[in-house]
Amino acid sequence: MTFLGETSSQTIVNSTLAFIFSNGSIVHNDNGAYFQTSTPVPFRVPNICDFQTLKTIIHNTFQLTNEQYLDEIYYRQPFTNTGNHLRFQCMLLKNDDDVNTMLLCNNQFSCVGSIELLCIIGRTPNGILNLLEATMTPTYDLLLYYNGRWNMSRQNEFVGYSFTGKNPKKFDIPSGCTMDELKDLIKQVAPQGIPPYGIHQTQT
Repeated sequence: MTFLGETSSQTIVNSTLAFIFSNGSIVHNDNGAYFQTSTPVPFRVPNICDFQTLKTIIHNTFQLTNEQYLDEIYYRQPFTNTGNHLRFQCMLLKNDDDVNTMLLCNNQFSCVGSIELLCIIGRTPNGILNLLEATMTPTYDLLLYYNGRWNMSRQNEFVGYSFTGKNPKKFDIPSGCTMDELKDLIKQVAPQGIPPYGIHQTQT
């Protein structure tokens, strides 16, 4: 199996296997804390590593864009309780000392195996707006003249047709709107007193 960031046998010797859970959740049971996510991603942590290097490795592993940022990193830290039983707790990594503690714990509890991390990936304000725009159904502005009039220009002065009427209603219609859906929307914005089935095809 090939891991992200793995370039040579020397890299393997001088690094530790780790699995990172992106935007997962922290769950607790009798053994303490553990992480849950769809698919943890394997990568390698150098045996000599500072906080900024760890953040850069994670950033590159997930190929984060300019609209994303690494918000928080949690380490599933092993420890032994008063009954000398192995348990796990969550440790928030904030600086170089925390990363050094993580590496020392991994050496001390070698029976645990690989390092497990949980990272929270956030989005910038522009990233959130772009994501919302990408997932929203496009809509179009529509102006309704109920019982209005279709104006025709005088002969030899044709510049197009126009509608006139009192109290025009403005509303939105979604992209791909069908005739039946359009009629339902018109019923919702039509003046009071219009019968529920009073919008005829000839009136649209």
